[in-house]
Amino acid sequence: MLTKEGRKWAEQTLKGLSLEEKVGQMLQVRYYADYKDFDSNAYKHVRDELQKYHIGSVVFGMHFNRLGPVRSSPLDAARVANQLQRDSKLPLLLAADLERGVASRLSNVPGFPWPMAFGAVGDVNEVEHFAAITAQEARAIGVQWALAPVADVNNNPANPVINDRSFGEDPEGVGALVAAFIRGARANGLLVTAKHFPGNGDTSVDSHRALASIDGDLTHLQRIEFRPFKSAIDAGVDWGCHE
Repeated sequence: MLTKEGRKWAEQTLKGLSLEEKVGQMLQVRYYADYKDFDSNAYKHVRDELQKYHIGSVVFGMHFNRLGPVRSSPLDAARVANQLQRDSKLPLLLAADLERGVASRLSNVPGFPWPMAFGAVGDVNEVEHFAAITAQEARAIGVQWALAPVADVNNNPANPVINDRSFGEDPEGVGALVAAFIRGARANGLLVTAKHFPGNGDTSVDSHRALASIDGDLTHLQRIEFRPFKSAIDAGVDWGCHE
């Protein structure tokens, strides 16, 4: 997605970095969009980490209260993203979990249904359009990298964490919609991540709280769990992640 000039700049900049700076560019820390101000201790902590450890990426998180997640406004998100870029020596790669578009992290924006609803419709054009809008809105607030789409197959009714986050139960159908999301997002300047490799659909524990495992052999993995990830690779996915 880099232009020829951008790639040249990146290569030249990389050559001028120390080993410590190169290591820092592979690290990611969490940030929020609800800092009271940029003189607050919370923001200064993130800023100091960026500068001390030469951090290359930050991921957009949310705070929670007794009512659930606290979503920030688009203006606050853009304001913080811009300040982070100003406080970093090198351009930052800003990431966010955007499984339902920017509504996953922001208030007062159009909310899209969970992927299962798109899977029920089964229209690749709708998913590609959804991803295109997600990309445009994400880039408008300074986010360049989506921690989406979910490429898990929803094939275990006891799964407590994937279910409606998946496009469905059919590996082929999930793969087609995953590929459509990737096409729509990347065509509009958004990097994407297929998750959660090697597949988190056929598990029975919440992987945020305990170690999840799939009780299946390689044939099972290749027939079901791996297939959407292969479709993602064929569609040009930028990254894969396991959590």
